[in-house]
Amino acid sequence: MTMELSRAREIVQAINARCFVTIGLDKDLPSLEDVSLGEMMEATNMVRNANQAARAAAEINGGGCTISIVPDDRLIAAVYTLHHYPCSREPILSIPFGAARQHVVAVLAIPNPTDDDEEDEE
Repeated sequence: MTMELSRAREIVQAINARCFVTIGLDKDLPSLEDVSLGEMMEATNMVRNANQAARAAAEINGGGCTISIVPDDRLIAAVYTLHHYPCSREPILSIPFGAARQHVVAVLAIPNPTDDDEEDEE
């Protein structure tokens, strides 16, 4: 069954919202409950294709168009990982990088800074 473009836009907006919250531009986190990695990728491709079609139509017809922000594949992977792996001190992946280092992917829970913590840093 093919995903509707409106549903694809909802999924993409929910993925992007995680980035916007992280950088302080938003506070809402629309649900990604039961959204698979495949659906995230399909939604992103659908919205990317809709953007390209809108641009092409604007070039042919003249005038402007409305497009949507499309998340990078790395953001999709990070959002999926954050929502589908439990917080743990154990890495999900740990791959050797050079002689003395490891590249690690993990989901960690860290405490939110409090006002007292911010004062201590000054």
